[in-house]
Amino acid sequence: MSKIKKLKVELNRDGSLESVHFINVYKHNQNEYDYFFPRSAVKPFQLIPLLHEAQNQNISFTSKEIAIFSSSHSGQEIHTELIKLIAKKFDLNLERLVCGKQRPFHELTADNLLKNNKEFTKLHHNCSGKHLAMLLFSKILNEDEKIYHTFESKTQSTVEEFFKFIFNDKNIGFGTDGCGLPAIHLRTDSFLKAVNKIKTTKYFKNWSDMFNSYQTYPLLIGGENRTDTNIILNSSNPTLAKSGAEGVLFITNNDESYLFKCLDGSKRGVDLAATKYLHELGIVNEKPYQYLSNLYSLNTQNTKAVTITVT
Repeated sequence: MSKIKKLKVELNRDGSLESVHFINVYKHNQNEYDYFFPRSAVKPFQLIPLLHEAQNQNISFTSKEIAIFSSSHSGQEIHTELIKLIAKKFDLNLERLVCGKQRPFHELTADNLLKNNKEFTKLHHNCSGKHLAMLLFSKILNEDEKIYHTFESKTQSTVEEFFKFIFNDKNIGFGTDGCGLPAIHLRTDSFLKAVNKIKTTKYFKNWSDMFNSYQTYPLLIGGENRTDTNIILNSSNPTLAKSGAEGVLFITNNDESYLFKCLDGSKRGVDLAATKYLHELGIVNEKPYQYLSNLYSLNTQNTKAVTITVT
């Protein structure tokens, strides 16, 4: 069994060190672990209880719908319009989403909204797809939809019970996520081993549907030039990739699974380290890292101002 791999990202400006990030890399077969908050990287697992209960009630979802449910999207029109369609299909009140309004991650979309004097809405929130899914889950469970987000709700209790089962840990903890839903806290090895475990359970079809949705609609998972989307698009084999806040990135091909955690919570740090390391392993091509390297090293005159190294 392998140990936790340590990566370091350094940014040097004209030969002088300016910034450094330290990243831990965890693999599914390691004998070492840390506790962490996966944040949005848990979404592929978090939505399985909804898919399973819907299956039991003969309610079907398209791959598009499953993808947006588990997304942390950029708030582009392809995301917000799909959420509207799903809400109409299942007669859901979008005003009940508790995720709040947010500036879209996609800068061009945000700029266009401002130019046209349009407001940022709840639909632009990167977690609005998950909140829509939880609102729908509460409806399927015949629960008061106004409390779908609370720790005490049947909706979140069902998710918690699934987490305890699939992560094989009755002592998992919870905090509150940035979007208002419960945020699980658990061991890195428990998280990664869940991929192989779920393949032997009654949830395998639901997991397969989730995995396939990432392959079919990667632009719904994140969006244009988002790192998880770019990893999926440029992988040598079918791969599920999901980013999480505070420097988390999870990827799996259903046989091998990796988790990256930047210790200072930096998205820049984890994205650079993960894409470079995955390219060295032959899991993805050079495009995701090259895009990020240019993004963080070129100045506004398109001149290289920073040298980036990943070791």
